[in-house]
Amino acid sequence: MSGPTTTKLSMKDRVMGVGGGGSQDRSDKHSESSSKISGVPGNRFARIRTKLRLHTLLGGALSKRSGSEKGGPTRVLENTYKLGPEDGTKFNQQKAEQIIHNVLNMYLKDRVYDEKKFPQLCKTLSDLIKERVKLSGLRRYKVVAYVMVFENKTQGVHYTSRSLWETNLDNFATVTYNGSDFIAIGTIFATYYE
Repeated sequence: MSGPTTTKLSMKDRVMGVGGGGSQDRSDKHSESSSKISGVPGNRFARIRTKLRLHTLLGGALSKRSGSEKGGPTRVLENTYKLGPEDGTKFNQQKAEQIIHNVLNMYLKDRVYDEKKFPQLCKTLSDLIKERVKLSGLRRYKVVAYVMVFENKTQGVHYTSRSLWETNLDNFATVTYNGSDFIAIGTIFATYYE
């Protein structure tokens, strides 16, 4: 009388799919799906392709690091028990307005409104403004930059913002840029944190 035959498979054989037909089918399906996820450049390099498209769109004027990219670990600063910023590191509204004006003027000069390209351009410009304001000497400030572009068809627009903050330390700057057939508004908010 013979019973069902069983074979002992080593761990290597199980991983390689040697032995029972069912496990080999599952192994092949798993390897196909994993190669689809990690082998397709579209999934792995979408951010790089987007950056290259922006690089082409802006004529090679992108900085090395964008504020929206997530990369390294988040830095946690120790509490210094300071109640305000050091001298020379307080948010300067005029300096921020000059930075916004320079960025908008540099990248929007001689452009025609394009509803397909401008959403990504707004994101890139806000990242660039945020980075330049941070590099201007702000320490211990959280910075939020926002760029809005809309086609100028002589329509009315109301643009408002509300914030809850310390009026002695926190501030904002906004600049309006008039293009040939569009209007761009760049705004930056800086709030001190400790």
